[in-house]
Amino acid sequence: MKHPLIVLLMFCLFSLSIQAAEGDATSQYYRIQEPFNINFLRQSEQKARFLQIKVALKSSDPQIIQNAETNLPMIQDSLRILFADQSMETISSLEGRNALQLEAYSVINEIFVREINNSNLEAVYFTGFIWQ
Repeated sequence: MKHPLIVLLMFCLFSLSIQAAEGDATSQYYRIQEPFNINFLRQSEQKARFLQIKVALKSSDPQIIQNAETNLPMIQDSLRILFADQSMETISSLEGRNALQLEAYSVINEIFVREINNSNLEAVYFTGFIWQ
């Protein structure tokens, strides 16, 4: 009697692990290859200040990933404007960085809604964030 229960338990665990792996496999990422380099000379009392951000997009919807390349110039321009509008005080705190990441998500998602009528962007990640 113990043997069938073990087999059933193993089958259930195997099924759950397959479902979890399939759930992870559906998410796709688009990495914007060129980092965003922002000079904060004007915002930092003429002291040399610099910000570099690398960005990646996440979605389970292949249309978002495919159209990221098509709309890349618009995405890059919008993000450069957003990043250049920041202050060193804002981006130097964790809260400011997180708020900037949410703003970047909103800006990019708005582009997808306007251009392809699709709001299935799941997340925007800063895969590199250097300020000095």
